[in-house]
Amino acid sequence: MTDPARSFSATKIMPRHTGTASAVPASGMPSPEPLGPVIERQLAACRRNGTMLAVLSMSLHGLDAVRHCHGEAVEEQVRQAAWARLQSRLRLSDRAVRVGQDEFGAVLLSAGRLAAGIVEARLAGALCDPYGIGALEIVISIRAGTAVFPHAGSTGEGLADAAARSRGLADGRTAPVNDHASHPGQAGDGPSAARLTDTCTTP
Repeated sequence: MTDPARSFSATKIMPRHTGTASAVPASGMPSPEPLGPVIERQLAACRRNGTMLAVLSMSLHGLDAVRHCHGEAVEEQVRQAAWARLQSRLRLSDRAVRVGQDEFGAVLLSAGRLAAGIVEARLAGALCDPYGIGALEIVISIRAGTAVFPHAGSTGEGLADAAARSRGLADGRTAPVNDHASHPGQAGDGPSAARLTDTCTTP
């Protein structure tokens, strides 16, 4: 059984306020790779020790609006900053994986359903915090889903698919379930919507 998917925030682009956004990292990002084989490499120890393992599947939403208004360079800076935040908030024993252009995964060792839910909420909150890009403050949406071994699957590929399906439960919704953007007045916006102050409008 997979955990319910969650959707966080809505995309907004506002004038930057000093001290509320994280700096953009200078390093690049790894190339995308399948999540299944990464999980499979960890499962041998789980089976041997009788421990659990959780898989998080996350996707970034709203970067199309960023690119439309501010160009590919700003879009890529936000993407890199999101990746850096994900990595910095995992334990040394966990593994972050870039699965697609705007899709991330995380493999959490010795984590059950409760622990995975706590990590998911923490990561979603971090990835939804404002990104300071020049004079802009950009907030994107996050969709997330969780699968736990052995309940949701017994193979790496099966767990990766289960986590993606769990995240996919949120993709068809017209509005996010939770708002982590610190702008509650706009919490009902859909994941592809954007608030672009003065300078541009969404496609």
